[in-house]
Amino acid sequence: MGSRVITPFNTDWKFIEGNYTGAEKPDYNDEQWRHLQVPHDWSIEKSFDPHMLYGGNQAYLPRWSVGWYRKHFRVKPSSHKQRVYIQFDGIHNNSEVWINGHFVGKRPYGYVSFQYDLTSYIRWDGDNVIAVKVDNTTLPPDRWYSGSGIYRHVWLICTDYVHVTEWGTYITTPEILPDEAKVSARIQIANHHAHAVACHVVTEIIDSQGQLQGKKESLMTLAGLETGEIEQITRVLEPERWSPENPVLYEAQTIIYYDNKEVDCYRTPFGIREVKMDAQQGLFLNGSSLKLKGVCIHHDLGCLGAAYHNTAMKRRLQKLKEMGCNSIRFAHNPMAPELLDLCDQMGFLVIDEAFDKWKSLSYEHVYDEWWKKDLEAMMVRDRNHPSIFMWSVGNEVENQGQPSMLGMLEQLVAFCHEKDPTRPVTCALEPHNTPISLRDGPIEAKVEHTKLLAQRVDVLGLNYQEQWYEHYRRAMPDTLIIGTETFPYYRGKDNRVKGYLPINPWFDVANHDYVIGQFVWSGIDYLGETSYPSKGWSSGLIDTCGFRKPVSYLHQSLWSDEPVVHIAILHELMRPEHNPQWTMHWKSPGMEDHWTFPEYGGKLIRLVTFTNCERVELVVNDESYGERRLVDYPDHLIMWELPYTPGKIRAIGRNGNEKICEHELTTAGPPYSLKLQADRTVLPADGHEISHVEVTVIDQEGVMVPNEEFDLAFQLHGDGRILGIDNGDLTSDEPFQGKRRRTHKGRCLVIVQSGYQSGELLLQASADGVVQGELRLNVEHKY
Repeated sequence: MGSRVITPFNTDWKFIEGNYTGAEKPDYNDEQWRHLQVPHDWSIEKSFDPHMLYGGNQAYLPRWSVGWYRKHFRVKPSSHKQRVYIQFDGIHNNSEVWINGHFVGKRPYGYVSFQYDLTSYIRWDGDNVIAVKVDNTTLPPDRWYSGSGIYRHVWLICTDYVHVTEWGTYITTPEILPDEAKVSARIQIANHHAHAVACHVVTEIIDSQGQLQGKKESLMTLAGLETGEIEQITRVLEPERWSPENPVLYEAQTIIYYDNKEVDCYRTPFGIREVKMDAQQGLFLNGSSLKLKGVCIHHDLGCLGAAYHNTAMKRRLQKLKEMGCNSIRFAHNPMAPELLDLCDQMGFLVIDEAFDKWKSLSYEHVYDEWWKKDLEAMMVRDRNHPSIFMWSVGNEVENQGQPSMLGMLEQLVAFCHEKDPTRPVTCALEPHNTPISLRDGPIEAKVEHTKLLAQRVDVLGLNYQEQWYEHYRRAMPDTLIIGTETFPYYRGKDNRVKGYLPINPWFDVANHDYVIGQFVWSGIDYLGETSYPSKGWSSGLIDTCGFRKPVSYLHQSLWSDEPVVHIAILHELMRPEHNPQWTMHWKSPGMEDHWTFPEYGGKLIRLVTFTNCERVELVVNDESYGERRLVDYPDHLIMWELPYTPGKIRAIGRNGNEKICEHELTTAGPPYSLKLQADRTVLPADGHEISHVEVTVIDQEGVMVPNEEFDLAFQLHGDGRILGIDNGDLTSDEPFQGKRRRTHKGRCLVIVQSGYQSGELLLQASADGVVQGELRLNVEHKY
């Protein structure tokens, strides 16, 4: 095909922490530097520091330093007319880049992708050195764990002198009919020759089966050193529409011919789908009404830190999908491009968010100079993803509703409309915390204040304001509302945001057409935003290991069409997690999903069953405690109280007289051995791919022993390494890298990474008093 060559640029980097004068020079001696691959996060490798400045924001993982990365490489020109670019998908933060000692650019914001043109400084057929300085010393940091370093992928891109520019295609579907869809491709093409060129541009639309569905050809003339834009419109017959249930993708393949040769081939995945917002009836996708069953997520991957890994992220998204989740809000920054690819492929609708604060906290220093470049970088990179249905320009920004903030909001929203007129824009608004007179004042004042904000966005994005939805709607009868952040269990009441009302905010979505969805804070536990001894936010639906919590089944019962029934014991005697007082409204009552409670011998125990079936029967050993109807529990919390009896407890979900689903828990005996279970047992020998190994303490019958913790030691034999280790307990002081971990509620997680040799990896786990366990992984070369 064409001369565009995209090479992963992740291996054979040299790294050192600290600031070293002259490290950008090509002949600088880096022989003693550490050898590693990116994505890399230097903070996650460290031990926790309880005395660290801003430690609560950054999970007490030291980051206040400078790091340098260097990579030696060669470029063999396919012709003398070749351009060379480097693309970084994210460096946190304040990065500066040199090639062969020449400075090529800086980027303060750590979450955007960017490219630099290296062509002028490349040594053809000689040694080239790329040097990257990362300065993580600016204060204050983000409110959550941001990580440190080149923490996303890097690419080397070689093109002809005539080529599609960086993220240079913009695909829209201005007309979608049942029998055909109009597909518009606006393509930006650069000519780096000093003379004019006449080129032939062909765009082909390829379906998911690889079949050609449309083709458009055009001639284009570009003056010397000119960049121009061309629009090509094709028609796709009988289009398959993208949706969360059917995430079908097409690809636009743009080929440029010049001088009778193919000089570029640029591929753009996209989807054909129609999103409509109706002021009275809400959100429609492809003509069908849709409610957003969403969660907010931060970017870290637990024990892997901020270093992006697609397999780890995909495992997390699969857990959300199991729950019936169909949408994600990125909090509060652009994410790795591969995460958006996963959302396209797996069927999640996305709110793509540019910033947290504007002129406070970490972005304050760079806002004026960089907001436009950074917002454009997010939109131009991401605009072809069918998963993205809305842009967000900020979260809980300072001076909400004041003239200065309203002016900035107008400016940001107008910029989004200019860059992408096809999607609505929102901004997530906090629940009137300032001024204090507004927080404690009458609802009428809140309504007037919110009106000023609603006039400047397309959809009103509200954090934790369900109890005021009806007031807002009465005052603004054509305004759609989206719960950009909602509590996972409790709800506000009257003037109190933290009202501890045990009614899930989902019901405010279900009961009002004008409320198009909710995004639970948070879908997954994350590092940061806490206080010692906790290292992160522990009120998510899934923990940092990717293990689902009992409360996630409440959401599954509300969101999913698949039958579910799940028992959760309301365990008042469980060890309390450490949480700052202000975070308690994000918790739910203590819940466990096991049946091993010797401390309840001779006592009553309380439990809840979560279901979307009509009725639930509860059976302990062989004794039935009868059936309860879901319709009698409009909050979906079917409560039970009964004497605790060891053995087996079963919840049976029925529709009519038919048994639809069942959940069974068994009391554990004494600990006997360790069970190791991997999400994949065959790995490629690429030095990168991973397997998640769940390690569980079990009794002789294979039942998890949840109430006795063990210090486990791990050994890995073969060409591979233990990349990360975790147990989901955010109060643990054990580092995320190492070969030991204490179990938490009977289990922990080990992430194993393959090396470059094929063969077998043997992971052994041992603990005093428990028979050891082991697991074998096969590592294979792909041919």
